[in-house]
Amino acid sequence: MKQLFKRWNVIVVMLLIPLCGWAQKDLKIMALFDEYGKKKGSTMVELSKEMLETYDMTLYKSITISEDEGAIQKAQKYIGEDKKKAKKIKEVVNKGLIVSGYYQLVAKTDKGMNRFILFKVSRKGSVSVVYIEGKLDSEDLVTLLFMVKTE
Repeated sequence: MKQLFKRWNVIVVMLLIPLCGWAQKDLKIMALFDEYGKKKGSTMVELSKEMLETYDMTLYKSITISEDEGAIQKAQKYIGEDKKKAKKIKEVVNKGLIVSGYYQLVAKTDKGMNRFILFKVSRKGSVSVVYIEGKLDSEDLVTLLFMVKTE
């Protein structure tokens, strides 16, 4: 009986793993992570499960791509498409191009999971994109972003 229970647990976990990535698959910006994640001049970060739990997140991905005009153009294009799914938008636009933005996307589920995209093009020619999913709300996110380290 115990082994049957263990088998069912393994099966359930295996079935749920693909669902973890489902929410972000509908976003164009994920192509940046796929295309540039392992390229020279790029830095990609994904938080561990322990860190995610600390901040009430289920997913955190960030990428910074240095000195690649094509990546900047793609990121701006993808952000333009993904922001159509946002319920809250804050942007800085310069010469008709988005140079920084905060987007709270419509949740994919009704379980209180919020989704956010943060975007920035630096003056030095790099682009950064952050994608966050979790139960944290926009106030929690702002608090995290502007938290002062006390060490």
